[in-house]
Amino acid sequence: MSRRQIHPASRALQALLHNSAARGESFTLCQLRDELLEHPDLRNADKKQLYTYVRDQVNNLLKHGAAESLGEQEGFKRRHLFQLTAAFNARTDDIPDDATYAVDDVEPLDVKLRRDSEQLRVQMEASDLQLQAFQEIVEAYPDARDKIAPLFEQEKAQARALGEKLKAYAKVQQKLAETGGDA
Repeated sequence: MSRRQIHPASRALQALLHNSAARGESFTLCQLRDELLEHPDLRNADKKQLYTYVRDQVNNLLKHGAAESLGEQEGFKRRHLFQLTAAFNARTDDIPDDATYAVDDVEPLDVKLRRDSEQLRVQMEASDLQLQAFQEIVEAYPDARDKIAPLFEQEKAQARALGEKLKAYAKVQQKLAETGGDA
């Protein structure tokens, strides 16, 4: 039996995928790559090589039915969204413990902030859609106003919080652009 060389991100990627599966969240290849770059052992990883590794692993999951494509993410960058299937949880992890891999670059903070801002925008869009749905329900069933009002107010507060968080991200991104650094 030959011993194959294992990528140093294999364990961290498996952990991210297991967390994503447990939460039932969708993800993009760039989101996974960016989260891996935050891992202490991968902070100096080459961004393109890490993306290629993540892409290959997700393609392998797709091939084996452990993940599915959900189409494209809405927003500025239309990236493919994926979600893990029940087959992922049944899958055994056959990745050996040892790994050797050369890594060079550090991902800039502005890239991480852009990614997080995109995620916030997606969350805000979902929140806005829920607010619209609550409004439509109230218009269709005025007698339900008292029962729906708390849900509407809760969602409205969440949308406001997401908006404020997005503003904070934008301020930091603007400051980084002005100083030309990546903090």
